[in-house]
Amino acid sequence: MAHPGAWSTQQLAEFLAAVSSFDGEASAALGAVERAAEALDAEVVAIVRGGHVVASVGYPAGGAPAADLEAVARGVSHQLAVPGAGVCPATAVPLEYPPGATLILARSGSERLGPEEISLLHGMARATSLTMGMLRLLDDERSLRAKADRQAIEVGRLLARLTERQSKLEWLANEQAALRRVATLVASGVPDEQVFAAVAEGVSRVASADIVQMLRYEPDGSAVRVAAWDPQSQRLQIGARVPASELALQIAAPVVVEGRLWGVVAAVSTRPEPLAADAEQRVADFTELAATAISNAHARAELAASRRRVVTAADDVRRRIERDLYDGTQQRLVTLALKLRVAHDTVPDDLPELRDQLAPIEEELASLLDEIGEISRGLHPAILSKGGLGPAIRALAGRAAVPVALDVAVPERLPESVEVAAYYAVSEALANASEHANASAVEVHLEVVLGNLLVHVRDDGAGGADPGRGAGIVGLRDRVEALAGTMVLTSPLGEGTSMLIELPLGRG
Repeated sequence: MAHPGAWSTQQLAEFLAAVSSFDGEASAALGAVERAAEALDAEVVAIVRGGHVVASVGYPAGGAPAADLEAVARGVSHQLAVPGAGVCPATAVPLEYPPGATLILARSGSERLGPEEISLLHGMARATSLTMGMLRLLDDERSLRAKADRQAIEVGRLLARLTERQSKLEWLANEQAALRRVATLVASGVPDEQVFAAVAEGVSRVASADIVQMLRYEPDGSAVRVAAWDPQSQRLQIGARVPASELALQIAAPVVVEGRLWGVVAAVSTRPEPLAADAEQRVADFTELAATAISNAHARAELAASRRRVVTAADDVRRRIERDLYDGTQQRLVTLALKLRVAHDTVPDDLPELRDQLAPIEEELASLLDEIGEISRGLHPAILSKGGLGPAIRALAGRAAVPVALDVAVPERLPESVEVAAYYAVSEALANASEHANASAVEVHLEVVLGNLLVHVRDDGAGGADPGRGAGIVGLRDRVEALAGTMVLTSPLGEGTSMLIELPLGRG
């Protein structure tokens, strides 16, 4: 028996070369089992598939025990009766080809195959599968080629029809791809300019047009070019006004938005052959997507404006209530407290009981003033209106129930709505850190980067905050999004909470 260390990649390559030299599946299968038996010093090697012996060595002609071999292939048995050697250990390796086939090897002696021997057997199985599969493909190819030769004329006609249909399919595929691209842009909510440019390019492809323009009608009867496809001259300027008399059109599909004529997509071809008969319908498919994008943009703009109005109105109400509390109720209570103090100080010495009764009333009135002040600051802190975001955040941190590390690098004043949103964001985060997260420290960082205010609050608390629950977080997210900002809340359980808010300053 050859020592396992003697086996090498070279031997496997030689096995593959030998098996590949056969010109049929049956002869290749027989050659594979013979060479596997020789390489691994085995008495029996066979390929079995579905109870049928494909090839075998070690048995008399026609005497291979198909049932016993199939039992080993299915894993029911791990032994084979080997002629002249008795019952011997058997090893089975599945073949990739033929499907469901198994390569089985049995060798005399009590020891099973070692790891390197099994590795070599697997390599031989793969080589056998590859060769037999290749031979099957070659047989199929020869068969098909013979059939093709017999039916050359018919195949020629079929090829001509196939070519024609393939051209149509490619055309339709390009059209669908262009439509999907535009539809994806519409669904993604990208700026209208990107959608319009994609519409112009898509129309040029499906209509075989050299020049495509997308125009928006103006009240004076002219049109404004919002997109164009003119790769050759590139002279069509976006945003330019185009008088109706200068529009040279071969195809024009109207863009109708919510029942109103918004504009038109115009296509022109400089080629001698006419445009396709259905080109106008193809262009119309794109204009419908463009109209959807325009309608969506209008709806988003109206929604954003509505949300901004709601937030602004709520802030105005808060500010008015805070002013009424401060200028009205709080001042009256201060006056009442002063009068009570004077009354307390002027009580005669012979009425100590009255003085003792007035003292707790003074304390309760002072506590009430503190509570009203706290409510007033919560509604709309006066320091935010007077001093700006920086002082307001510092005052907020000073009143926090947990230590706060501040890093505030912002201009003295920012747009009012941005300041209010940032203030309430920090206020909500500090409240959550102390009341729910049991944090021992909080970091607050504010800075302006590329026209956006970044607000980052991070604590070392319990984490696990759910961004979809809690009126405070939900309301804060609505406020941020109403200003076209973004908010990212990260709160893995046991690892603290991080809130990152980005607010564009241009919308304040």
